[in-house]
Amino acid sequence: MISATKPFVKFHRYDQELVSDIQALNSSGYHKDDIWVLRWNPDKNHSNQRDNYYKYSSHSEDVIGDIDSKAHVFENGGEELRTRLEKLGLSKDEASALFRELQESDYSCLLVVRDLKDNIIKMSN
Repeated sequence: MISATKPFVKFHRYDQELVSDIQALNSSGYHKDDIWVLRWNPDKNHSNQRDNYYKYSSHSEDVIGDIDSKAHVFENGGEELRTRLEKLGLSKDEASALFRELQESDYSCLLVVRDLKDNIIKMSN
């Protein structure tokens, strides 16, 4: 179910701080369906590699801190990542802008939270 409000998006590295943010969200009552970790894998951007394995890949083998049981982990190429952002409630332009910013930064993933309330996690790094 998509919310009428825009989801909260935070740039992250795939590290212990991400695990801490997810644990804080879980402790505050957020469930796995409200929390998404979107990892960009540039190796999955090439159209010749977009077979079903890549298209339907949900997470990598090196999930840290068992976050795949606490949040949805999605690792894929650029087009799939932008599409997932749109499905989570962002416009096509917003999704493209976030993906471009992710590509140009030293971050490796986005933490997306539906209906974030209060200051459960630090807003920026």
